[in-house]
Amino acid sequence: MEKILREKYEFEVKKAIGKGNAIVLAGHRRAGKSIILEQLSTELGKSGNVIFIDMENPDFLSIRNVSDLNEYIKENKSDSSHNYLLIDEVQEIEEFERILRYWAKQDDFDVIVTGSNAFLLSSEIATLLAGRHTTIKIYGLDYQEFLKFYQLTDSDESLAIYMKWGGLPFLHKIPLTDERSRTDYLGDIFNTIFVKDIITRHKIRNVNLLNNLAGFMADNCGKLFSPNSIAKYLKNDVSTVTSNTISEYVGYFCDTYLIDKVERYDIKGKKIFEQQEKYYFEDLGIRNYLCRNKKNYDVEKIMENIVYLRLKQLGYDVYVGQLNGKEIDFVAKNGDDIRYYQVSKTISSEETYEREYGNLKLIHDNYPKYVITMDPMSTLINEDGIKTILLRKFLMEGV
Repeated sequence: MEKILREKYEFEVKKAIGKGNAIVLAGHRRAGKSIILEQLSTELGKSGNVIFIDMENPDFLSIRNVSDLNEYIKENKSDSSHNYLLIDEVQEIEEFERILRYWAKQDDFDVIVTGSNAFLLSSEIATLLAGRHTTIKIYGLDYQEFLKFYQLTDSDESLAIYMKWGGLPFLHKIPLTDERSRTDYLGDIFNTIFVKDIITRHKIRNVNLLNNLAGFMADNCGKLFSPNSIAKYLKNDVSTVTSNTISEYVGYFCDTYLIDKVERYDIKGKKIFEQQEKYYFEDLGIRNYLCRNKKNYDVEKIMENIVYLRLKQLGYDVYVGQLNGKEIDFVAKNGDDIRYYQVSKTISSEETYEREYGNLKLIHDNYPKYVITMDPMSTLINEDGIKTILLRKFLMEGV
């Protein structure tokens, strides 16, 4: 099957090439980083010498540390053309940062790597590369890419499939009718993250607590909570739970790009609150896998998660808005571009109307304000500069 290009990421990489920085493609496992790197290898090979290293390929088992990597690069580099060093899952190489820093500053080299662990590719790499890196975040398929991969047209039925299965690119190769295999695939990805990236890496002993926490966060995505409140709740299932342990474990989930932390933003004071955050999953399929035994599908939680992901894919910094004790689902900021969003499946009651529109009316500035819904009748409501749009339209047009 022909591989489908994800042009927006290729465009981002090409913008970053030639600036003397290592380019890091970061994201959770199976978000599509490896395929993007392979496609870049083919494209860049037309104009230079590509050194491609796949650390999940047994052919590269001999490369385990910085010395092995350096020898391989020297043996395969070209002295007569520009070199592109591409490394997939670079965190598998001990002290890889030292070599990236050296080769990235060579005039005849560009370095592009992928990795799944956020700690390695943010805190450590920022220090060790002394700022000589550019991170490009790779997400799963957005709704438009999903339609392209699955060869579907935009419809309520297509959106329902996307909301259920999420955007892991490989899933499109498993028939929609084979729900068992699709569920097993999502489970395999989660278990790899859970065991390899968290339990093994951090030597977790309280695996039962970690598992319960994953289920709790999936079932409560989009809700405000603190490590202390989670600890109190989980004490019903685990005898010893501290807020420090919860905070540490939540950090591990964020480090592997399983979930994102969304901070609260004081719209009036224009500052970030230091307590209580919301968390959203970077892939809805994995979130739904963790909630597969729940009776309540909870469409509004999934809607919020989708809107959050789309705003991030569009390049916005996203916060939960707070104003006079009222909550705005999302404040999206990109430089001087600021937008406010409320998300509701339908505006079916006076209480819902007041919560969604009334809260937005409290914001006395001229930035765009939106209510996103799945109810076509609700889109007839447009007042006080607040626009009501269908979720599908938002996902297709990105307003």
